[in-house]
Amino acid sequence: MSLVPVRELRNNTAAVIERARLGEDITITVNGVAAAKLVAIQTGKREFLTTADLMAMRPARVVSEPHPHDLWDDTTDDLGPIQ
Repeated sequence: MSLVPVRELRNNTAAVIERARLGEDITITVNGVAAAKLVAIQTGKREFLTTADLMAMRPARVVSEPHPHDLWDDTTDDLGPIQ
């Protein structure tokens, strides 16, 4: 891990970023105090998932027998008129 003052980052931005891109972990300092960290982006790791990715990850749908309550009618027509 390298310490890079913010002034050096400002004056040599491309060179410092190239060092980070090559795998060096760089800590940016302000007045000698660590303020930020500059690291390379991990290749092959996406920042988001597409709809197709999410659909592929979902569990397989399980088809089971219907619950007996699902087979009941919701009517009371067979009871006749109210007296």
